[in-house]
Amino acid sequence: MADNTALNVGAGGDTTRSIDKAGVKAQVVVLDLGGAGAESLLTTTLPVSVATLPLPADAATQTTLALIKAKTDNLDVLLSTRTKPADTQPVSGPGALSYGSGQVNGLGNNTCITPAAGKKIRVYYLNYNPLLAVEAGFRFGATGTLILRANVIANSVIAKDCGDFRYVEGAVDEALILNLSLAVNVIWNAFYLEI
Repeated sequence: MADNTALNVGAGGDTTRSIDKAGVKAQVVVLDLGGAGAESLLTTTLPVSVATLPLPADAATQTTLALIKAKTDNLDVLLSTRTKPADTQPVSGPGALSYGSGQVNGLGNNTCITPAAGKKIRVYYLNYNPLLAVEAGFRFGATGTLILRANVIANSVIAKDCGDFRYVEGAVDEALILNLSLAVNVIWNAFYLEI
């Protein structure tokens, strides 16, 4: 098979440039790199330089590519030589919690949990459930700020789960108190630590 292909043979058609490659014709395309001139078939060694193919100002050059490669090589070394943490990481929470539960019914402050001398109470979960409508809230000590304070309808539950890593905590020797606006039977529950 010969090079080149005649189009519309017999009617004076054009001839296209092609090369015979082991019995199969491959079309030849001319790349115009900097102006019309002699045809050069593309090879793996065809030089292309910044002078013959101007690059945009922010385009990568061999120099910038080499710098990027050096930085990524350094990163590879840093990553491969770093101390890898263990596949499992220890997670520490409060451990075994104490559980308190009871019922109070006095107007004002009602002591729920009293810490041992020199200790304080760290609470992770609280709830209360009044038999009748009442305004209620927990506090540490007789005059502490009320927490979970709410006007509650009869037989409803107010609860707060702080989770394993958050808590509310009283001062040393402060009792956990449930304050009631009326003398109403109220069931309470708490998960806590004495620390």
